[in-house]
Amino acid sequence: MKAIAFDLGDTLIEYEGLPLSWEAHYGEALLSLATFLGFKLTNDQLEAACAVLRRYNTRIHPRTDEVSFAQIARELTGCFEHQFPDDELVYASVFFDIFRQRLQCFPEVPAVISALRARSLRLGIFTDVPYGMPRELVMEDLVETGLQNSFDTILTSRDSGHRKPSPVSLGLLAGYMECQPSEMVYVGNEKKDMDAARAAGCHAILIDRKGHGNNWGQDRTITALTEI
Repeated sequence: MKAIAFDLGDTLIEYEGLPLSWEAHYGEALLSLATFLGFKLTNDQLEAACAVLRRYNTRIHPRTDEVSFAQIARELTGCFEHQFPDDELVYASVFFDIFRQRLQCFPEVPAVISALRARSLRLGIFTDVPYGMPRELVMEDLVETGLQNSFDTILTSRDSGHRKPSPVSLGLLAGYMECQPSEMVYVGNEKKDMDAARAAGCHAILIDRKGHGNNWGQDRTITALTEI
């Protein structure tokens, strides 16, 4: 193998205590966004805005094409009856900060990355972003966890326009790391990670920290990244 690529959330880092579906926290995030925009949400506006977010919740409605948060914000504008600033990153930061408050890196990650580097392997990340989250916020998460300089290539679904289980992004990632998909390992924690890796022709490794024992067609299962 020439390269190892990783999923990001719940593989290298986590938003501690946050479930895979963020629906329970919609209200808090939307109220924070309304405060930023300078108005108070009515109950009807809040429910309408929550309905918009549910439509883009890939845990409820899976999709393989990606959207931007600006696109979601355009729909929220109709609910809020208030305009968003032109700069997507400004209001996206307000919205996503609610979910990112307990960000942490899994403890074994820095040592594992150093060990893989010592083996002259190319290292990459491909991650699906939630609700079209801008790349800049992903990079902020990597900075906060000390991983910003650990990878040769970092690709998000916003960059590629494709979400897992589509294999397109892993094919792109392999190209950026100057290898064939068959020469790349992809490590992730979900079924869609394994499906994407297999469809792209990569070696699929499932990280199963809690020992659920799922069989999603992976080539190998590990319970800690130190087992790579």
